[in-house]
Amino acid sequence: MKAKRSKHMGPVRILWYCVLVFLILGYIVVPFFYTFRQALVTDTGYGLDVFLEYFSNENQLQVVSNTVLLGCLSVVTCGIIGIMLALYMTFLAGRWKKVTHILLLSPMMIPGVITVISFIQIYGESGILTKALQYMLRLEEAPFQFQGLGGILFVITYTQYVYFYLNVYVALKYVDNSSIEAARSMGASWPQVFRDVIWPVIRPAVLSSVVVTFASGVSSFSAPNLMGGGFKVLSTQIVRSKANNQMALASVQVAVLFVISVTVMLLIQYYSRRYQVDTADRGTEVKPLEGNRGALSAVSRVVVLFQILLILLPIVVIIYLSFNSTSAIMQEIFPHDFTLENYLAIFERPRVLKPLLNSLEMSLMAVAAGLVITVPTSWLIVKWKGKFHGLLRLLLMLPWTMPDSVVAINLINAFSRGSIFSFGEALIGGFYIVPIAYTVTAVPLLLNSNEVAVQGLNDNLEEASKSLGANMFQTFKNVIVPNIASGILAGGVLVFIRTVGEYTMSALLYGVYNRPISISIVTNMQEYHIGISLAYGVIVIGICYIALGIIFKLDKKRFM
Repeated sequence: MKAKRSKHMGPVRILWYCVLVFLILGYIVVPFFYTFRQALVTDTGYGLDVFLEYFSNENQLQVVSNTVLLGCLSVVTCGIIGIMLALYMTFLAGRWKKVTHILLLSPMMIPGVITVISFIQIYGESGILTKALQYMLRLEEAPFQFQGLGGILFVITYTQYVYFYLNVYVALKYVDNSSIEAARSMGASWPQVFRDVIWPVIRPAVLSSVVVTFASGVSSFSAPNLMGGGFKVLSTQIVRSKANNQMALASVQVAVLFVISVTVMLLIQYYSRRYQVDTADRGTEVKPLEGNRGALSAVSRVVVLFQILLILLPIVVIIYLSFNSTSAIMQEIFPHDFTLENYLAIFERPRVLKPLLNSLEMSLMAVAAGLVITVPTSWLIVKWKGKFHGLLRLLLMLPWTMPDSVVAINLINAFSRGSIFSFGEALIGGFYIVPIAYTVTAVPLLLNSNEVAVQGLNDNLEEASKSLGANMFQTFKNVIVPNIASGILAGGVLVFIRTVGEYTMSALLYGVYNRPISISIVTNMQEYHIGISLAYGVIVIGICYIALGIIFKLDKKRFM
């Protein structure tokens, strides 16, 4: 029989709640308040003049329309591909299932800016594939234009379908195979089985994926910035407004982008509550289809092979080109001036190596700070349920609804001058503002990951510790943390992967002393040091794939 939990809040819990409230107010709530206030500043005081001027401008409205369109199309394309791949891996995948699964998860491990640059090297106006087709077909101009909405959507689909794929793949494990067999024995076709048996189970996973994918689509910056052409979206316009020191306009754009993201999230959450599925008791696990699977299997295999080719091609090309000189890359369709000079330039020159070290340091700082905040908090939220904890969790998860550019502008408006939350120091232009931004966006992911780990913990271990005389702190340190360590580390590694090549917040917040590798990749590309830029990319890809292996080792239940 479980011992009844005491409702009395000890001094340690009270102190921790005070720390959390300080952090939530200082780095999430107050910064957003500063941004909203900045958007209301007029020449004579406060008002809606900036908002009215913004919404009366047809060009600005077109930017908003483009942003929403990009988010919606991202959901459609990523949803189709992600769900189809999850169904294939569950019902049709054969002997290479594990390898295929790892390859299909690979895009989430490659920073977006590196993906965009690799695609430009393949499909851009001077890209390998583009030039090869132009030469073979004897065309005077490139056979296609890899830019604008189509190019951006292609990149987003390539990188973001993973949300749908992974969530639906996990949800399919809760489909009852006996229900499928019963439906088939009664003459139901596979489309009917999907509609009546499979879809109700995976629908919550699909809806949660819609939120994440839409938010990623509307906040995408790398692809619109590097290959958008005339297709403008809010994320790029926010950076441009900040660069021109038009902070009132940037704040309005941030507010609009935030409202778009939150509106979609609330709508999806409303529908999600209507379609919750109890997955506590899993039925008979689904089995791969056996026997002759006909045209469905053949077509699915072709599609999956094509997807894997799309995944591997940019990686292979960026590695291949990184061992060529910049002049060869720019002048030849298939450069073959092989050299190590790009890598030697990075590791032999401290100034060139510094951005990589900066990114590693800032990402590790964000992981460490995020874990310190979320590990004890997730334990308290899961084990001591209450309305206050619900509010606490809602506020900590708020950055999940904020695109990266929103978080960055909020911090700029809040910490351009000293405040109690920065202990009197102005943080903008300093080293720590970028890892702070990384931490703000990492907290929701880590909190969610750690809650899953805590929920899987046997309550008897905690009760046994207390019965032996251990206090709450001792129980947490000696029992809770060691037993959920693998889940904690897996979440930390995932955050590290997402931040080590982060571009959007970095472009808005970096300074002389904390220039990250993502900025150096783009800058070297723009300054025609293409070889060094690609070598940077290969190094980051290598780091991310090592981290991917660690995740698979630590958290097989969720990722394998």
